[in-house]
Amino acid sequence: MLFSFSLERPDDIKSTFLKLKEELESHNGKLSGNDVSGSISSNGVEGTYVVEEDSIKIKIHKKPLLFPNSLIENEIRRIFRKVSV
Repeated sequence: MLFSFSLERPDDIKSTFLKLKEELESHNGKLSGNDVSGSISSNGVEGTYVVEEDSIKIKIHKKPLLFPNSLIENEIRRIFRKVSV
């Protein structure tokens, strides 16, 4: 694992993950899994997630050398805000 962070769990986790999957796929990314756990990948970034009672734990396992951790975390947070319901 390169780094990890947590997001606040949205109220409607199932709808959020359906929208997240659509959003990632529209940008050549991929979400494999469900509203409990799975993996995400996009633009050379690969990670896993686990949904807990009040948060989503994200672990990034692979990333391009020139992508700072903060850029990846901020982009994931932005996408989750966009699709959260």
